Amino acid sequence: MSTENIFELMALVKSAKGDPSAVVDVVWEAGYRQPPRTEQEAAQITIDTFFYCESFDMPTDFWPKSYDSVLQNELMKAVLTEDEDDSWCKADPAKVAKSILAAGFSKEAI
Repeated sequence: MSTENIFELMALVKSAKGDPSAVVDVVWEAGYRQPPRTEQEAAQITIDTFFYCESFDMPTDFWPKSYDSVLQNELMKAVLTEDEDDSWCKADPAKVAKSILAAGFSKEAI
């Protein structure tokens, strides 16, 4: 984990002012991605995402509309980490940045 990446991510998370969706948007726009997946892995992650949406009775309007949306869902999972006291995403910039990097996200050339 490079200190340059952690500080950049912390600044991005802080700029989103505690809104997990905004964190995903700014981190995605900054070019952070997980390594490419095989076709089988891509299919499985898409199936898992749709199963998740279905199992929680999410209206289809909120389901991913593209593979990029599925990948952004993976980023949301990294953003919505649970803290030690089981609270939901306090958006501590350092913890969220570390979680994003631990989930395999890194900055790609865009």
